[in-house]
Amino acid sequence: MDEASLEAAIEVYKAQLQQVEVALGAGAEAEARADLLQLRADLRQLIALTESSLLSVRKSQLLERLQREASSPSNSPPRPEAGPAARRLLDAEYAAFQAALGGDGGEAAEEGRREPGEEDEAEAGEIGGTKVRAPYRPAWGPLQYHNAMVVGVESEQTPEPRVRVLWIHPTQRAMKPCPFYLSGSCRFLDSCRYSHGEVVAVSELREFEELDLSSLEVGSSCLAKYEDEIWYPAKILDIDNGYFTIKFDSLIQKEIVIEGDGIMPVPRADESSSSSSSEDEGQLGYARVLDENSVEMANWTPACSSFAGWEAHTRGIGSKLMIKLGYEFGKGLGKNADGRVEPVQAVVLPPGKSLDQCAEILQNKREGKRNHLHKKKHKRKGEGGLRAVKERKPRQTVFDFLNDKLGSTGQTSSSSGHTGFPMGEKKSKERYRGNKSLKKALNIQLFQITEKIEHTEKDIAKIREALARNVGRDKTVTSHLEEKLSNAKKQLSYLKTQESGAQQEQKKADTHKKMTKF
Repeated sequence: MDEASLEAAIEVYKAQLQQVEVALGAGAEAEARADLLQLRADLRQLIALTESSLLSVRKSQLLERLQREASSPSNSPPRPEAGPAARRLLDAEYAAFQAALGGDGGEAAEEGRREPGEEDEAEAGEIGGTKVRAPYRPAWGPLQYHNAMVVGVESEQTPEPRVRVLWIHPTQRAMKPCPFYLSGSCRFLDSCRYSHGEVVAVSELREFEELDLSSLEVGSSCLAKYEDEIWYPAKILDIDNGYFTIKFDSLIQKEIVIEGDGIMPVPRADESSSSSSSEDEGQLGYARVLDENSVEMANWTPACSSFAGWEAHTRGIGSKLMIKLGYEFGKGLGKNADGRVEPVQAVVLPPGKSLDQCAEILQNKREGKRNHLHKKKHKRKGEGGLRAVKERKPRQTVFDFLNDKLGSTGQTSSSSGHTGFPMGEKKSKERYRGNKSLKKALNIQLFQITEKIEHTEKDIAKIREALARNVGRDKTVTSHLEEKLSNAKKQLSYLKTQESGAQQEQKKADTHKKMTKF
């Protein structure tokens, strides 16, 4: 706004303030009085801001006039008749302006009287707050340039001075300025997850790029500021009188409406960075694009296999994504575009086998020896089983010899029917001698019977609970549950009988072992 419009706005605000003062003096209600007090405070603040803007405009106009007057003697012939009068008029205006600023003009007057040694310090102090475009090197991806503000000078060495910058439009959390850094109260220092500024060389700084919102239209991509003060990619859905309706690409959120200060166009690709030398690319470790006229491009031949031919049998979209990312048909990945494009063949290996065993199986399969090995394996297994039976056969003792001679053959005991063991086929000497295999079988059966008893008891408890819930409701369900309960009790009684029989057999074997041990 120009000086005249600012003065007119101040007059309007003062008239409104006077009307509010009159309304307050007339004595309004409590609610209306609170609103009037708030309105008066807002008008006073608005008047102060407008006056400061008017003062800044007058200051800039006066400084521009001073610079123009200072440069006119060197570019045009001197006019002595107008020099003293113009100088006196300029001095008078400058004195009035200095009085209006309250002493700020004294500092401007001292700038011309500074010594040459102090100019460098002044320039170092004045560079703080300058808006520039600075390079940002992310953990992945190419070099990017973002709008930033210079915080201060880090190194004033003549070969390569360096400055520290803070990002104005952070697109990542690592770029967001730390709120405690400028006040010096951040406790994390280098381990802080927010940015403490980026130290860059002065030669890498570029001119600040002003935001041009006129290029934004419905359907175009943009960057919008979210609640966490980070700018995320978004899409414009509607524009209405400076208000933008957008939807973020990566955030699960409905449409929101923001003002113009919370939106910006997507930064365009920097032309100078794309035309950097191959030496710089090698130092930064980025992929080098092959030129059409280069020798490497002339020697390059496309792959023989059909690109993404395996997707004919699947529903994959990998080839489409690669093409959107810039992949060219027939070229391989990698720095020199000589990477592999044929799919890796899948090899299914047998489970539970090591790599050397898998290799041996494949080799034997090729040689046709699989059947021979299969027969040999079964033969070894049979020999091992016979050997184990022979080893498990008990050694004959004196008592065994006497029993054989006297013809004392054992019959099945009454408890054998309860335990389920084929005791009728065994001799009484094996039953009472405490054979290891017999004891092992007894222990296994006793354990199984115990588990069945516990399971049956749980079933009985569940049936009783269901019966208690259905008492007096449905006679059919109740009778069915009672029948199940009766069968479960019979099963439990039978299992307990088997358990007692197995325990008796185990006790007899242990007793015989103790009696025959001298």
